[in-house]
Amino acid sequence: MAKKTSPLKTLAKGEQPTSLDDYLAEVADSELEPHQARPVSSVLARAVLEDAFSTRDCARMRGFLAVAVVVQVPSPDWIDPIKDALRRYGPFPHVVARSGAARLQDRPEVGNDEIGRYLAANHNVAGVSSMPERYLPASLVAGADIRIEITAPSNRVISNLILEVTKQRPRKLPPRVAMGLSFHDLCAAIRIQSSPADCVRRLAAMTRSRSMAAPHLSDVPHIRDLHGYQGGAQEWALKLVDDVDAWRRGELDWKQIDRAVVLASIPGLGKTSFARSVAKSLGMPLVPTSVAHWFSSTGGYINEIVKFVDTLLVQAVANGPAVLLLDELDGLPRRSALGRNGDYWAPIIGHVLLALDSAVSGDAGKLVIIGATNYAHALDEALIRPGRLNRVIHLEPPDATAVAGILRQHLGDDLAGVDLSALATLGAGSTGAEITGWVKGARRTARVAGRAMIQADLMAEITPPDRRSPAEILSTARHEASHACLSEIMGVSEVSHVSIIPTGTTAGYMRARLLCSASPTRDELDAYVVTILAGRAADALWGGVSAGAGGHPASDLGTATRTIASCHASLGLGGTLAMRATDEQAFDLVRTDAAFRAVVERDLARLFAEAQAQVAAHMDVIDTVAHVLAKSRIIDGHTLRSIIGRSITNAVATIRTTGGHHA
Repeated sequence: MAKKTSPLKTLAKGEQPTSLDDYLAEVADSELEPHQARPVSSVLARAVLEDAFSTRDCARMRGFLAVAVVVQVPSPDWIDPIKDALRRYGPFPHVVARSGAARLQDRPEVGNDEIGRYLAANHNVAGVSSMPERYLPASLVAGADIRIEITAPSNRVISNLILEVTKQRPRKLPPRVAMGLSFHDLCAAIRIQSSPADCVRRLAAMTRSRSMAAPHLSDVPHIRDLHGYQGGAQEWALKLVDDVDAWRRGELDWKQIDRAVVLASIPGLGKTSFARSVAKSLGMPLVPTSVAHWFSSTGGYINEIVKFVDTLLVQAVANGPAVLLLDELDGLPRRSALGRNGDYWAPIIGHVLLALDSAVSGDAGKLVIIGATNYAHALDEALIRPGRLNRVIHLEPPDATAVAGILRQHLGDDLAGVDLSALATLGAGSTGAEITGWVKGARRTARVAGRAMIQADLMAEITPPDRRSPAEILSTARHEASHACLSEIMGVSEVSHVSIIPTGTTAGYMRARLLCSASPTRDELDAYVVTILAGRAADALWGGVSAGAGGHPASDLGTATRTIASCHASLGLGGTLAMRATDEQAFDLVRTDAAFRAVVERDLARLFAEAQAQVAAHMDVIDTVAHVLAKSRIIDGHTLRSIIGRSITNAVATIRTTGGHHA
């Protein structure tokens, strides 16, 4: 029996090898095994099309009824194989395939006349793109009779593909074995001469290496078990979980789900932890990235950043359904504040906005998008409008109840049965990161001592020894008590708590909810500034002004200056109608414009004089609160209002007793 020769031909000296596709096209079918007649790329493209098209779609296309078809693919590497498969799959004399690489030609306004001519002549036309609305002719997208979306191939498609290529079906596939893999990854993993087991092994290894998903979500709590997110954030997440469950049951369309939001807070309040919990609760992978990463991973050139953003979204889509975390969003500045850097930033921001349009408004990839920022005021308005990231939800520092819950969550079996309410009261207003640090520090103390953790270990972390002198402690207490008392007495804010526990560079702080209207009047803003300047007024009244009220934009002086500057430059509340600047630019004007600085300084001096008068008028109640605060280190809003109420009642009684001659 003659030995069967290999279909691979020997190259002559100096002859260049052809591609596999060219080689297979040149060799006669009789020289090939049946499963070698078509390359894997063709088999794969055909398989996903057959899976995507319904029987009715197929009959319609093959009936020569001038059918317009739009195929959305996961990424640009799918475009050409799907285009070729479409031509073989049905009668398509005209197929438009666009990736956006040809910026002048790959635009919605280009090619519409040709689409019209083919359809008018009763021919089928098709378009293939990863972003049809951005790159395909607008008339084709708007008038499509059939629209299909190709996502990562299902396990059923992969199983059938391995069967066709290797002539054996794999026994078992890992869940979502093709998740995150490109078209070329799949072709490289599934090989003609391999066993099904080897194909599956390569697919699984590629999936692990290509996945952008953050690992280790197993120990993350469900969103309903989180503490410190009560209000808008937790309500949004719980509704999202319900809606995604309804989508999985086929009761809700993906486009109807409110699945994009921005979380804003001071650093350390757990924006990333919240996103991880959302992903865990949805049963989806978390794909984290940040604006800073976009720039550090490229040379900073516009075309590189644009390409990186596109690649990122394509890979996130390949991992979908997934939660995409966009951290440090304030790294993209507001276009209204670009100044002379506008030529650089405008195209980048514009491209990101278009990319988010496609990611949020379409079905592609099934992405839930959570943005995160420490500076919500710096975000471009178009970034957070409905249809993109929708809105901003502000996270507030946790109250005592939330702190107790966070402590218990991190303590686990430590201090079991211990009432944490007193400790939580001392730690109210601290960030989640600080609370986590307390537990770690207490565990370290117990470990070094060679024993189980005790309550004193945790107390020492929450309230470390205060090395300030009694005079310094009382001075800080009077400063913070002046803020809190005037906020309540003047009806400016509802105080949550006031503390003199040092945190970082801050000697004390007050947390409160502003009571002014959504569009505050000048009188309301002036009253707010008076309460801000009250701490400095207290310093002057009881022992001399220090630098503690200034030093950075978020300080008392920084906040007061920004508020008054905005009244004059951007809010139309300074006696003029012209808007000179945004809020951010108004703050800069104080530094650069001497005349504007003089106007702001005049108002600040007037309001500081009023703050001094208010502090002097209420010095008894402020001093009473300060002494309680100096001893307890933290006072909640209820206790504060009780002290103020008793002091005012006692003052009224004294006036009545002395016949109205109270000093």
